[in-house]
Amino acid sequence: MGLLTWLFVATSCNHNDALIGRWTVEKVNVAFDESKATPEMVRQYGEMEKGNIIEIGKDSLLTFISDGDTLRGRCSLKGEILYCDGRVFGTIHDGLLTTETSTPLGVVKVSYVNPQGIEP
Repeated sequence: MGLLTWLFVATSCNHNDALIGRWTVEKVNVAFDESKATPEMVRQYGEMEKGNIIEIGKDSLLTFISDGDTLRGRCSLKGEILYCDGRVFGTIHDGLLTTETSTPLGVVKVSYVNPQGIEP
């Protein structure tokens, strides 16, 4: 096997079987600047995030579904960092997949759980 082929296989398959399955929201932490967002905005944003779903297939295809929008890409795990198409997507720690999004209003952290490794 050539070096380039080996590198492709090593990077595209660099994930843990524990990642495979359907990840659903366990906890949402919305930390918005109180001068820019009302408590109602924070509540609505948090409720919207609770509907997110992440599916990771055996072929390393990650599908992120949020409010009717879908993002797909190839994932890989390096240490505790989960990448999607080469960009940091989130972290894996103690059975939780956590994403962090910065917005003009503040930061949103969403923790996902894959109960019993349920496959999509």
